[in-house]
This record gives sequence, structure tokens and C-alpha cells, in this order.
Amino acid sequence: FLFGQDSATVLFIGNSYTYVNDLPGMLDSIVDAQGDYLWVDSQTQGGANFQTHVGNAATFTKIKSKAWDYVVLQAQSQEPSFPDSQVDTETLPYAEQLADSVYANHVCSEVLMFMTWGRENGDPQWTPISTFEGMNSRLRSAYLRMADSVQGSTSPVGSAWRYVRETYPSIQLYAGDGSHPSYAGTYLAACTFYASI
Repeated sequence: FLFGQDSATVLFIGNSYTYVNDLPGMLDSIVDAQGDYLWVDSQTQGGANFQTHVGNAATFTKIKSKAWDYVVLQAQSQEPSFPDSQVDTETLPYAEQLADSVYANHVCSEVLMFMTWGRENGDPQWTPISTFEGMNSRLRSAYLRMADSVQGSTSPVGSAWRYVRETYPSIQLYAGDGSHPSYAGTYLAACTFYASI
């Protein structure tokens, strides 16, 4: 038998991918429906990347406000899909700073990287990410690499997203902009986080 915990504290640090449709609140509702308990909070800002959060004192105030079981880190939607050398200089160092602050606050916290999804039709600015598959694959690799670098783990939302797109194509996971989640997309993300936690 596998036994999961029945209560947890979770802090989400991210941007609109987290706050559109209130992902933390939806996760809380799923947990409640299962008879478990979750204390959830978030620090989000539209378009924020990890550097934005490192430069915002409010992020560190939230981190220090509780001995969190999990702190979820979500990067700006495109940045982890960029070339590895760019991720290594513009994204990873800030993820490491945030993770270091999480561990300094509570050594038993787990940093949980929010593996986001590729845009519906990819990102045209760079050929390797110009399709959903290409962008999703690069995001997956980058989040796994970042999780390894910060001794954390990953909630594989992007992988669940790919599975649903391929297996149940009639489910519309995207909002009209082809980037943000629809209500169904947020629900899929919340279910993935429930399984991860």
C-alpha cells in the first residue's frame, strides 16, 4: 500500500498561470472533497519570472510566514523553453535563490517545480519551440533540470497536459489566447498537484 499525507501546507509562487481560475483554491477544493486538509497561500504577479520574485520583498515575506511543507515555483511561461545557456544565466540562478530561501526558512520544506505546458500552437520566436510538442518537451526538460539543481521535485502538469491533448482532444485545456489555462486546464493542473502532494 502507498500512503499519502492527509494534510499539508502549500505556498504557490508564480504568475497568471497560477492565478487564472484560482489554481490554489481549486486544489484546496479537491483536497477538501477527499476529506483531507490543505493550508494554501500564493504570491503571484502577472508575467513574473523567478528574477521578478527574487526582487520582490513580498515573496520572501510569504516564504518566511510559515514552515511550509511545499513551496511551488512556477517560472514565466516561455523562459524555461529558451536555449539552455539562456536558462542557465537568466532563470536557474533565481530558482536556486528562491529554493535556498525556502530551505533556510524550514529545512523540511519541499520545493516543487510547476512544470507548465507548451502553448497551443507553440512559440514562433525559436524553431525548437514553434510547435506545442517542441515547446512542451523543452519545458519538461528544463523543469526536471531545475528541480534536480534545487534538490526539489516536479509536479508534471505539462506531461499531464500532453497526455490529455493526445488522448482526449475534445477537452479544451486552453483559454482563447492559446496560452493560459481554461477552467478544464486549471482543473487538470490542480489534479496533478493533488497527486504530487
